[in-house]
Order: sequence, then structure tokens, then C-alpha cells
Amino acid sequence: MTALLWAGSGALLFGGLVALFVFARGSDDPDPGPRRALRLPRAAQEQRRAQVVLALGGAVLGWLLSGYVVSLLIVPMLVFGLPWFLRATMTQNQGIDRLEALAEWTQRLSDVLLLGLGVEQALVSSLRTAPAAIEADIAELVGRIQSRVSPEEALRLLGDRLGDATADKVLATLLLRITDRGPGLARALADTADSVREEVRQRRAIEADRAKHRATIRWLVLILLAASGFIALNPSYAAPYAKPVGQIVLAVVVLTVAAVVGWMASMATHRPVPRFLEVDRRSRVRTAPRTAQEEET
Repeated sequence: MTALLWAGSGALLFGGLVALFVFARGSDDPDPGPRRALRLPRAAQEQRRAQVVLALGGAVLGWLLSGYVVSLLIVPMLVFGLPWFLRATMTQNQGIDRLEALAEWTQRLSDVLLLGLGVEQALVSSLRTAPAAIEADIAELVGRIQSRVSPEEALRLLGDRLGDATADKVLATLLLRITDRGPGLARALADTADSVREEVRQRRAIEADRAKHRATIRWLVLILLAASGFIALNPSYAAPYAKPVGQIVLAVVVLTVAAVVGWMASMATHRPVPRFLEVDRRSRVRTAPRTAQEEET
């Protein structure tokens, strides 16, 4: 049994080292297409490499100090799992605040259009009264329009930046009126703004209810960690886990608890509705942003 345990631990350690190396190294795909857009930012890559080093060093150190082979499993799970758990159980109001700001911007844009301005002029002038939560997004939109990028392409890029299905409703209304210069845009935007405000109200109510479940999950994890620390520091309680069978039982218990906690955290996490203005990343067709001058020709 002992030989089998050591052989399995060695195989898991080797496989873990290979997986951590590949995970930290990332992809070297030179293709600048859709797959490259899915790569992590540089700051996230640096954080991931630091986690890999900490997980690897902590796992080996924990194994040497405690003599528990299962440390090779527990330490990496803590290093990678705790940051995810903390992010998953935090209050997620940033997206709601941006939607509320988008509703305000849409209403102001509707009021400007009632003065008789064109869509492009109204978008450019909306930067002066843009809410703080989306001011940078609107500034980027206006910058693209002023640099002769077509308004349609600029609005689609704004949708990619906002990354929300509700924002796509506002942008779809603007896109339809840019391609079809018919009347009624101001009224349509006002109605859309009311719809977005109602959705913001509903999301805030749902988020307040989810906050209670997140607090319960955090307290549960804190109690589990405290109890685990007490058992680890008490030799009489930890002695049964030092045997090979105890190591296997401990690994099964840790994996089961991690799965349950992860499942509970995922239940309290907001799952965004899929966007309908998003470009299909599986497509091999790549189109560069067109300028307004190119569209005229």
C-alpha cells in the first residue's frame, strides 16, 4: 500500500509540474486572430506565474515539513482556489453601476437628438455629459468617430468594451438608425433607457439577495479553515491521517469539500446573458475597422 501511494504521488507530482509549467508559460500562438484576443493581460499573466511559483514551493515545503503527501494537493488548491473564491463571493455592483450610467447616457442622448442634431453629432456631444462610470468608454467612442472610423464600427467596438447584453440593446437601436435614417430615434432611445433602468432595479434586488448567500459561504469556509488548522496543530487528531489510508481519505475529503464550496460559490455568482452583437470568434473572416471615408466610396 505504501509503495502504491508513493508511486501515485510521484505520478501526480510529475503531472502537476508539467501542467503548472504549461499553465504559467501560456500560448505562443503567433496568430493575431480571435484566439489571441482570449489571452490574459500581462498583469494577470504575472499574477498567474507568481501563483505557480508559490503553489509549487509551498507544496514541496509543506510535504517536507509535515510529511503529508496530500500537501502536494492541498497547497496548490489554496493558492489558486482562495483568490477565485474571494472574487466569486465579493459584491458585484460594478456592472450594475455601469448599466445605470448607460441608462442615464441614453436618456441624455435622446434629449440631444430632440434638438435636431444628427446621430454622429449627438454621439460626439454626449461626451460632455457622460456619467463617470462610462466616461472613458464614451471618450473612446468619440475618439474613434473623430478619427474617421465609421460610427457603426465604433458602436460595435463600444459594445465589445462594455460586454453586456443590455448595452447591446442600446447600441442596436443606434445601429439601426445609422443604417436606416428614419425618424423616431429619440423616442426609441427614451424607451430603451426606461427598460435599462428597470433592469438595473431588478439586478440590484437580485444582487442584494445573493449577498446574503455569499456571506454564508464565506463564514462556512472560514469555519472549515479554522477547524482544519486546529486539527493540523493537534497531533492526536491528525495522527490517523499520517497513515497511507488516512492520506487517501484526507485527499478525498479535501476534494469533496472543495467541490461543494465551489458549487455553492458558483450559485451565488451572476451569469451574464450572452450578447447578440458579439462577433463569432470561430469565424475565419477578419474585417478591419472601416473609416467613414471608405464607406462613402
